[in-house]
Amino acid sequence: MKKYYLLLVCWMTHTCLAQSGQEMPHKAILDQMFHPAPGHVLVVAHRGDWRHAPENSLRAVRNCLSMGVDIVEIDIQMTRDSQLIVMHDKTLDRTTTGKGAVSDWPLDSIRTLYLKNGMGHASPDRVPTLEEVMHYVKGKPILVNLDKAWSYLPQTYAVLKKTGTVDQGIFKAGLTLPELRAAHGNLMDSIHFMPMVYPPTYKMYAGFSDLSPMAYTTSFTTAMHVIGCEVIVDTDSAATLEVIRMLNRQGVSVWINTLWPQLCAGHQDDLAEDDPDAHWGWAITRGANIIQTDRPAALIAYLRSRGLHP
Repeated sequence: MKKYYLLLVCWMTHTCLAQSGQEMPHKAILDQMFHPAPGHVLVVAHRGDWRHAPENSLRAVRNCLSMGVDIVEIDIQMTRDSQLIVMHDKTLDRTTTGKGAVSDWPLDSIRTLYLKNGMGHASPDRVPTLEEVMHYVKGKPILVNLDKAWSYLPQTYAVLKKTGTVDQGIFKAGLTLPELRAAHGNLMDSIHFMPMVYPPTYKMYAGFSDLSPMAYTTSFTTAMHVIGCEVIVDTDSAATLEVIRMLNRQGVSVWINTLWPQLCAGHQDDLAEDDPDAHWGWAITRGANIIQTDRPAALIAYLRSRGLHP
């Protein structure tokens, strides 16, 4: 009898937590992404809180949680022994005390290195693995944007599956859906996916789709339930602005980057700190309900002053 009583208590506790939203606090962020509500803008921190901690470090992720960031963007690379680490560059030189290609180093050797701070000096922080980051965020009110995971999608998914964090990961790519399905099959139906929509003039990434922005976007939105679309707006007359209007009408989340001028028609973070209405406000009035920034604390403060972030 005691055994059944304990099982009943556990079931009731689980149910209460689920109903109160405490069990999976990231669910509220997912709900906002899949069903964007007016008057609510989500904040993405690019490479974590890299102004106060080494970029892509566990401390940079921890800082994001403390300030109320909704999504933290991290980058993924693979070591010589096929382990996934969190790092932007394909080489170690800029962000660590090591030198050479990440793919030439085994993980145990990379673990001997220190991450550099913003001034290029060694910090106390070590290079984290993707598994360590996902273990850390598990069950916390934050999602993870997995940049560069398109090169290691099955391996990245395996890490999220192992850590029980598939629901907290956002995958993205600039390839077409047929290309992605040809490469990854039904795996595309097991992840939160976000297509990256570029204007025809934007040539940062070779090998991305040569479809028009509208054709590329609709090829996804008519075939699968995307978590949102990351849209690049390089000028105030960009073809992608019409894509944003279409996504707004369909109730699909729009992600705009304000990291540097070519991503947001010149309305970048450095200008937004002095005049947020003219720049972050520009992104919002153009239809963004997700903004990726290099200044997350300032963006959150601005949005809260306008009642756009809890």
